[in-house]
Parts: sequence; C-alpha cells; structure tokens
Amino acid sequence: MRARHVMSSPVTTVSTGTTVEQGIRLLSRHGYTALPVVDHEDALVGIVSESDLLQGEFVPGAPGARNPERTVGEVMTSPVVAMSQDVDISALASAMLKSRLHSIPIVDGVAVIGIVTRRDLVEALAQDDHNIDREVRHRLEVYGGTHRWTVAVEDGVVSLGGDFLDDSERRIAEALAGSVPGVIAVRSGPSP
Repeated sequence: MRARHVMSSPVTTVSTGTTVEQGIRLLSRHGYTALPVVDHEDALVGIVSESDLLQGEFVPGAPGARNPERTVGEVMTSPVVAMSQDVDISALASAMLKSRLHSIPIVDGVAVIGIVTRRDLVEALAQDDHNIDREVRHRLEVYGGTHRWTVAVEDGVVSLGGDFLDDSERRIAEALAGSVPGVIAVRSGPSP
C-alpha cells in the first residue's frame, strides 16, 4: 500500500507569515495535529505542530503573556521530512517512529499534495478482510461490471480470479485491488 492510498488530500497548508494564533484556530477548527508550511511559491518549507504552536503562543518567561504577532515561520520545524505519494506505508511508519513524527507531508516535487498522519496508518492497517473484500468488489464492479471476477481476501492478501481480456486488464484489476487500504498483496489468475 502506498502513501497515495492513505493520505488526506487536498491538504490545508499555512504560509510562513501566518500568525501562530491563526494556526491554532485552523488546528482547532479542523481537528488537525500539524500543518505543512509553504512559501510564497507554494513550496514546502516546514511543518508546524500543535506543540510548536502552543509554545509559540506564549511569551517565554512571562506566565500568561501571549504573543499575537508571532508567526508560523518563527516556530515551525524545518527542514521537514516529506515523502512522495508512491512511497510504501512501511517507509512512512518507519520514518514516523524513528523521528517521533506524528505526520508527514506528501509531495510532488516541492508541492504539497497530501499528508499522512499516524492515525491514517493505524486506520489503514486496521482494515479487516470483510471490508477489504467489499471495497475491492466495489472498485472492480465500477470498472468492469458485476460478477466478472471472483474475489477472496485472507489476511489482507487479495486473490482475483476471472477471465481477463488481456494482460492490460489484469494489471488494471490488480492495481484497483491494490489501491484499497489494508491490502498487503494481490494475486490473480483464471477462475477455477
């Protein structure tokens, strides 16, 4: 499973000039835990977390004093760990655990196209075989009609059967099945 299968997209970003107070409101309103930070050309330059914003909101050494002029650019984490939409989720999980990250922006070049959080990974891994089976069948029916293929799922491994018109159609069916969150591998062959 790839980052593109589990990422949230489109993603809300902030600029380096966004105030810390505005960033806090965005997190609160949308339930985010972090926001990618972009420059004036929409290139990723950092990430700002709940912790960064909370620390940035208050004036150090002055209990209760707030700093309304402080910007995201002053409190963000930079450089930021970012990955492509084609990276395997195991690499995302590894990077999160090694660096104690809670979210990783997904980029195409320097443009932010999504974000993956720890929650996204947990939800993808928690998919049971029944839900995977249902979603694979749905995607195949949308693509090629009902009852063209058989689907079996065991421990996240999808077995596709049926009379594929050609190798191209087989690859499309495998790609559709493989894009379902929770799918570990896809095997295909003729129906028994």
